[in-house]
Amino acid sequence: MPVREKPTFKDFLNLDDRVLGLVVDRYALPEADCFLPILLDGDRCTLLDVRSDTSKKAVLEAGDRRYFLKQVPWYCDDPRQISASTRIQEALRLAGVPVARLVPTRDGDLWTSFGDEHFVLFDHVSGLRYRAHPEQVRSAALVLARLHTAAVTDADAPRETVFTLAADHIALLRKVVPDAADAAAVLEELLAPVERQAAAAGFAALPTTAVHGDFNPWNLLFTEDHRVAAVVDFDNCDVQSRLHDVAEALLTFCVLGYAEDSTNFAAHQRSPVDRAAVRRFLDAYEEVAPLSPAERECLPHALGAVWVELTCLGLLRDDLDTSPAYLDTWVRTFALLTGATAVGEPR
Repeated sequence: MPVREKPTFKDFLNLDDRVLGLVVDRYALPEADCFLPILLDGDRCTLLDVRSDTSKKAVLEAGDRRYFLKQVPWYCDDPRQISASTRIQEALRLAGVPVARLVPTRDGDLWTSFGDEHFVLFDHVSGLRYRAHPEQVRSAALVLARLHTAAVTDADAPRETVFTLAADHIALLRKVVPDAADAAAVLEELLAPVERQAAAAGFAALPTTAVHGDFNPWNLLFTEDHRVAAVVDFDNCDVQSRLHDVAEALLTFCVLGYAEDSTNFAAHQRSPVDRAAVRRFLDAYEEVAPLSPAERECLPHALGAVWVELTCLGLLRDDLDTSPAYLDTWVRTFALLTGATAVGEPR
């Protein structure tokens, strides 16, 4: 699926009464009075339009049930992608993965449109946000392994790789942030050798399956005892090597730091990489779904590609500084993750 520039004309504020009426009718729900633009997380109350500026979201109370309505974000709102994503989610739920149930419309569709905007409706899942508890991290690793061992696939889902996604993010960075041209050049220099090394190690022959595509701490809900209550936000899911999810999970749970209570990357990252945390996550994952020798050989290359992608994301969101000194810290982390001794040098 294409990596797209964020539209400047989109209104990501909360939904109105017109949409409420359409949802109630389209989904044949009991009478609903209003949308609730908040999420409750223990004793925390979060305004949805403050928490996220990627799409419209709201909690809906109808009768004695609660639902979560979400507009599909602009970067994955192609109808083919939405259809594949919703089919994959439903298949994973039926396979026993903790995925929130998609509510079908009165016509049996798993998503719907109002004008040029596309929406999905879920059963509301109560849960706590990620708090970096070790048991939350372990539970996340085990659930990711269950997701992959479900062996769900979809003939019409996009087929991508971590390397094409990283390259597309670099291209978008060049287009959107002119001041980041030097950073984009450095990232291209980092990406090229790991892509070559992955090809030489047989990356193209690795088995494929449905992957979440955005498996990070903020797309999970947890119970009071730190188990995963639900995996959410399958907007980016596709069919490719599971190393995409594994690499992104290792980076977002074990390597990256975040700015206070947000999904944005912290301006100052911890260094060096906590290899013990990476090892613990991977060990927990492999209790359920061991990597093959070929996957183990390709994992450092996948880590490098996803690190490039996430660096681009941070630069696009203005989380990160584009100065050479700041970027150097990210290059050093790339070297630690991939085993490279210098920019462009193989391990």
